[in-house]
Amino acid sequence: MAFQDIFNPIRRFLSPESPGIFKKNSFSLSLRLFAFLAVFAAAIILVSALIFFSTGVFSLGLAENRVFLENELAHIAGRLENGYSVLSAEGVSLSKKLTKQIERELDSLGASPEDLKKRPGLIEPVLRALMDPLITALEKNVASGVYVALDATVNPAAPGAENSRAGIAIQNSEPNVLNRSASSLHYLKGPRSLVRDWGLYMRPQWTMEFTVSPGDFWYETMKFARVDMDISRLYRWVPASVSEGDYREVIRLCVPLRASDGAVLGVCGFDISDMLFKLQNVPDNSVHRRVFSLFGPVNGNFFDASRSLIAANQGTRFKLSGILSIEGNRGALPLFTDSEGRYTGLWRPVKLYPGNAVHSGQQWAAAVMMPQGDLDAYVMRRNRGILALLLVLLILSVALAIPLSRRYFTPVYRAIDRVKEKGFSDYEKTHIREIDDLFAFLAERDERAAQNGAAGEAEKQNTRAAAALTARFNVFLKNLATLSKAERSVFNLYAQGHSAKEIAYTLYLSMNTIKTHNKRIYAKLGVSSRKEMMVYVDMMNGGDSHR
Repeated sequence: MAFQDIFNPIRRFLSPESPGIFKKNSFSLSLRLFAFLAVFAAAIILVSALIFFSTGVFSLGLAENRVFLENELAHIAGRLENGYSVLSAEGVSLSKKLTKQIERELDSLGASPEDLKKRPGLIEPVLRALMDPLITALEKNVASGVYVALDATVNPAAPGAENSRAGIAIQNSEPNVLNRSASSLHYLKGPRSLVRDWGLYMRPQWTMEFTVSPGDFWYETMKFARVDMDISRLYRWVPASVSEGDYREVIRLCVPLRASDGAVLGVCGFDISDMLFKLQNVPDNSVHRRVFSLFGPVNGNFFDASRSLIAANQGTRFKLSGILSIEGNRGALPLFTDSEGRYTGLWRPVKLYPGNAVHSGQQWAAAVMMPQGDLDAYVMRRNRGILALLLVLLILSVALAIPLSRRYFTPVYRAIDRVKEKGFSDYEKTHIREIDDLFAFLAERDERAAQNGAAGEAEKQNTRAAAALTARFNVFLKNLATLSKAERSVFNLYAQGHSAKEIAYTLYLSMNTIKTHNKRIYAKLGVSSRKEMMVYVDMMNGGDSHR
């Protein structure tokens, strides 16, 4: 049925020819019944909607979405916490292995750890001795790269040597870490001779040494490397950044290399690339195509997205400007806001350090979120069927109320038309008890009125007039109680028959004051003059006038 077919009866109902329209600023009976039925139907539907709201029917979409986010976040955060804890332990183990290997190699060359800075010729044989442990560690662990940086440089006299550190960086070019063939290992930093001897592929971005600067992975790790604690309490995770000479974003595990005599030899660790993070941590996108996960540092209610890794569905792009503010909630789901947009999701801390570690104050968190508009659209789709059903029921109820009201009052309209033509003496029964009783009463009253004639009508009028006067008198008596003490004194003297002059003389008042009292007395008693007031005074005195 088309919408115009539904509303055509309404237009006919409200047409000038229809009896169901406004006439003389009043509502017709059929319109009243129509309005009653329509309001009743709307009330029923409104109550149904309120029940749906109170029982959570309309929030099912939000509840389902929360369960989905909680499950995805639990899996991802648990995987990150367990995986990176294992990798942290492997990094500490690698640091100890490399330190022992360096000390053995230096000892075989007749040198000590302090000689690394003084004798650049020691650097290449030391790095050569570290190649196999580094490759083995990379192939053994779920990481996209491994590195070692020594606190030494091949050419201390070269410009910028103070910011140059000799070392090795090897990356797994295959994002899928299950592929551990030697051909997938790419050489990013270190002496060229090592590439040939181990048959690795040299990346176009290759550099001889690491370039370090204050605040980077090197300086921040070395700052605490000499703290009198076990190496397992000194490692540090560096938030996401593009590593020098590379195009990939990585988060980096940094573990100090500390010799048995306490000398700090450098830093080693693993890299986790954005591609590896994505392969492992993309949320299920079968329901929400643009859902994504985020892993990075947090500070209170601020999530540093600029230094986080993001895992999203293939082809999905997000422009996160930097700091995400976690503000309030939407249906018990936090809102993440930056200058580019708003996102809805859940987050939870990820523990990367033991409680007494040097860097345990650095807080990390994982989050699973989606654009807020996607969640709103999802909830609307879930509720669209219910809302459409309620709307259809409302339209059908209103449309049904029109013929019902017209059909119900058709006999009434017909009877009223007959009464207009022939009077109540020949009315047509409507078979509606109240209407028929009314017509019968009016017919009987007309008959009595005709029999009693004018005399009866005059008597009725006198009776009504007397009743009206009695009613006004009762109001007058009631209003006497509203008079003030001064006004009552003036009224009592009037009631005793005194004139205004006499009252002024008796009460020592001016005539203007008496006039003012008169106005207030008349207003409170509901009379317009002294004459009218004295009529009620006579009634109070039983007809004995004091004028």
